[in-house]
Amino acid sequence: MSTSSEMQIRRSATTLRSTNPTRSPPTLSSATSHRRVEPVLYSEMAVRLNENSLEQCRTSVSALSGCVAGILGLTSYKGFLFYGFSMFFLSSLIYWYIRNEHRTFFTSLNHVFFNGFFNGLLTYVLFWTFLYGMVHVY
Repeated sequence: MSTSSEMQIRRSATTLRSTNPTRSPPTLSSATSHRRVEPVLYSEMAVRLNENSLEQCRTSVSALSGCVAGILGLTSYKGFLFYGFSMFFLSSLIYWYIRNEHRTFFTSLNHVFFNGFFNGLLTYVLFWTFLYGMVHVY
């Protein structure tokens, strides 16, 4: 019974608004408060493809920067700072490439700068220690 009464209330509220000819035109403040916000639609498959491409870029840059850090002989915190710099540089290049249209490719800007940051760290450490050992130890 409450469902039908709610429906009746909704119908009567909408009919009252539409059939009231003496209602004054909306003012600027009421027009802005009832402004429609259009929803943003994303293709789930396209977003997945973009995130997968970004993850592959991060993995490749992690391996490459790990090789560079190992060959240069970076140790301790300098190696980790180099990883942070290389990931920030990659994110900046991607952001520069897509400019301010990041909403076209990703659901938020955090995907470009933060997602996958620690996933590439293990790849970086693997290549960093391997090449450091090959060049500087043996």
